[in-house]
Amino acid sequence: MPRVTIQPRLHDLSRYVNAARSNDFHFELIEPAYPQNLDMLDEYFSDFLEKAGGAELVKVLHGPYIDISVHSPDRAVRAASAERISASIEWAKRLGAEFLILHSNHLPMLNEPAYDRQWRAGWLDFLRGQDLGDVTVLLENMWDRTPDLSLSLVEEFDSPRLRLCFDVAHWNVHGTVPLEDWLRRAGAATAYVQYGDNHGDQDSDLALGSGTVDWPELDRCLRAHAPHADVMVGVGIDDADERLQPSIDFLRAGGIHPFPPHPSPRTFPPADGTR
Repeated sequence: MPRVTIQPRLHDLSRYVNAARSNDFHFELIEPAYPQNLDMLDEYFSDFLEKAGGAELVKVLHGPYIDISVHSPDRAVRAASAERISASIEWAKRLGAEFLILHSNHLPMLNEPAYDRQWRAGWLDFLRGQDLGDVTVLLENMWDRTPDLSLSLVEEFDSPRLRLCFDVAHWNVHGTVPLEDWLRRAGAATAYVQYGDNHGDQDSDLALGSGTVDWPELDRCLRAHAPHADVMVGVGIDDADERLQPSIDFLRAGGIHPFPPHPSPRTFPPADGTR
């Protein structure tokens, strides 16, 4: 059965540990991806492991993404990006994490075939030079309008150590193809889905069901095209307490993947945030 992950906060970790254990959830650690933590990963993980009592709950580690460009034509930028990601790969292996999430960071406004070739070649060179061990890299859509370029990278790399992460919130802002088309093309390569909601204008991290994401349609498409994908319930950083539990309740009440489906017809809370 697909697993559910949540993103804990180190300053209040015991509450997230209790929530994970009581619900049989796991952790996706995103705080080590923040720039302020990249120079002190040893300190961060030492603190985390002490407060969490070990790495048992960690299934996913989010790698650095801000200003990361392993496909840059600038050698120094490529080297700095590779150094940051390589450190996260090593920590994912040490923690026994199954997945490491990396953003595609492809700029679709550079609508040139040469740029796409450079992007693909840069990622291939980087990934082929890494010892991933048992860690599977998940390439997450960011500004991507379609899944096609990332999917072509997965196919060319031709290894189970590279799969896709589908970020619903990013798709809702930047995607140009319907959910059915996206997941019909990429569902077989999609091992992980990050749930988020917004109004299609910015990645605003609303409580799930409070934005414009069509959750019944998303549920239908995931069950049809990516039924084994694990799911992260994402509500951002600020006031996560007020949004996380309502979001989990929303998914359960609607029978949304990966929670057990409800007999049709199903009733969903309104998307305007009222419940």
